[in-house]
Amino acid sequence: MRRLGLFVIPIRFDESISTYNDYIDFLVESEVHGYTHVYIGEHLTDSREDIQSSMIFAAAILARTKKLKVCLAVLPLPHYEIKLLVKQLEDLYKLGQGRIDIGFSAGALKSDAEYMGFEHTERGSIFNSKIASFMENVSKSSVLNEMLKPQFFSTILSPYPVKSSTLFKNNFSAITSNFTHCSLWENHIKCLTKGDMDLALESKWHIALNLIPDSGLSENSQLIIKESLLYIYEKLVSCGLNIMLPSRKTPSQDNETLKNILYSELVFSKIPIQPMRQIQQYKKFLGHPIVNLFDCLTDACYVKYIYSLPKIEPIYQS
Repeated sequence: MRRLGLFVIPIRFDESISTYNDYIDFLVESEVHGYTHVYIGEHLTDSREDIQSSMIFAAAILARTKKLKVCLAVLPLPHYEIKLLVKQLEDLYKLGQGRIDIGFSAGALKSDAEYMGFEHTERGSIFNSKIASFMENVSKSSVLNEMLKPQFFSTILSPYPVKSSTLFKNNFSAITSNFTHCSLWENHIKCLTKGDMDLALESKWHIALNLIPDSGLSENSQLIIKESLLYIYEKLVSCGLNIMLPSRKTPSQDNETLKNILYSELVFSKIPIQPMRQIQQYKKFLGHPIVNLFDCLTDACYVKYIYSLPKIEPIYQS
């Protein structure tokens, strides 16, 4: 069975669309069109990325679907009391009859850390202590201990993520963010595997992509996508993460020029061939592709295209 995922934490620019109504309806309908996985992000204080609880959002989708696997992408563990989180995840697992995968991370937003009352610079150390407690409590859970290690994952947001090898070392899976320039894909899989193509494990590496139709997209949708890319670019650069462009140098162009550059570098109608050729030797680790969902649900051309993807040629062979 061909697998294909959708990623949603909409970067909101169209106020006529409701995150907790229209997006849920869209994702429920995606099951009918052949999508197998939905990935849900979360932030506490980002006014544009306004899903604050991926678990609550996931519960709504699980209650209205039959086969769709819902993936929490990702739970920032420093925000959570671990024993309570595990109990909440048990309920979610039961609600979906096992149809969940669980992502985890240290979190990224400084404003979220301030809201939660801890220093943003302490995220790493807090995460390291909580991930150990999290996995220990998962193993003790009579519900969650049925999950396989590759059903747990994290997202990679770094040009050269050396520490990501601990994911594959522990049999977890990984996602390369859709906001990562394709020239960095090879870096990611090399770091995950430490260059060892003979690893025997079930961990998977999923690549997230920004895909749009090659024609027919409205000017407003193009503008929303460009504004979304610039919004994320500015957030990542402010955190010292320049992963959206091939050069580490920050462009000096004005915003309009920069938006056009980001659009040309990060948005595709088909998979970029050369980066895929470079990672073919790591094909056995390649999981299913994940398509990012932009805030363009009022654009009939965009909606038709997104719904058509499971029925056309594979985005890439996994």
